[in-house]
Amino acid sequence: MPTEKGRTFVTQSISFHPDLLGRAKQRAERLGLPFSTYVQKCIEKDLHARDPIVFNERDSSDLMAAEDPPPADKPRARSTSARPR
Repeated sequence: MPTEKGRTFVTQSISFHPDLLGRAKQRAERLGLPFSTYVQKCIEKDLHARDPIVFNERDSSDLMAAEDPPPADKPRARSTSARPR
């Protein structure tokens, strides 16, 4: 693994939609950062903040957190055995 200033770096392949990749590279350039540094900083900020990631639907004002909803309570199965009354 390559090292720089005592740190270890690992290469990770990731796929991007071409439009997203282009916009992200432009943003990194405007910030004066190499693309890999920009991606690392975005991930570091997300992991540090630990805020929910929220997606806005384009055709709705509803917000949805990027987490699975809590499991719904399952209805209890009714017993088929006869109970004394």
